[in-house]
Amino acid sequence: MKQQASRVLAMMALTFFLGAACGGGGYDGGSPTTPGGGSGSGAVGATITIRSDGTLQPNEVRIAPGERVRFINQDGRQHQPTSNPHLVHTDCPAANLPIMANGDSMNTGVFDRTVVCGIHDHLNPDAATLQGTIRVGNAEGPGGPVYVKH
Repeated sequence: MKQQASRVLAMMALTFFLGAACGGGGYDGGSPTTPGGGSGSGAVGATITIRSDGTLQPNEVRIAPGERVRFINQDGRQHQPTSNPHLVHTDCPAANLPIMANGDSMNTGVFDRTVVCGIHDHLNPDAATLQGTIRVGNAEGPGGPVYVKH
């Protein structure tokens, strides 16, 4: 029993360490309809709607550092907004959201640095109409690629 408790404590410490090391913010566990998520910081600077025709409206937004982006799913299908590149989603962890059902509204984590974030729908990564860009601060240039070349 003592050995099992030690393993549990070690796993908890490792989980905490890895979570802190990742940084960059991400989905903070807030309610799907509560602006600002669970931390209460970061105003919503822009809204992107996933429309019933399978497009992002708008497909590019600009926000200030310290702000969030609200995603609204008005499509009849599930979607999962995430940052590029597909499968690793490491360019802008703040943009990575859980799966959204039709009618859901969710806020990203806080974007805390000037950066260009390419985004896509993790459930439909090849759909060009579900790819877009979040520009934070005065960031210019293209977002990261949708896929990593091996």
